[in-house]
Amino acid sequence: MMAVKHELEVLITPEGEVRLEIKGMKGPSCHAELESFASGLGSLKSVEKKPEFYQAGQAKKQTQRRD
Repeated sequence: MMAVKHELEVLITPEGEVRLEIKGMKGPSCHAELESFASGLGSLKSVEKKPEFYQAGQAKKQTQRRD
């Protein structure tokens, strides 16, 4: 299985505004990742959802081990 590449693009404008864009993720999980990263920078002023947000996200496989 090939690893999926996720990319976070950070743009700082001359006015000091920080813009973040996540590439390679679909569904609401991209918004959660964005909020997680942005929490260290301050509060989000606005969020623009791209068409990928409305596509089905990739499920994360989670395994629990019980001893």
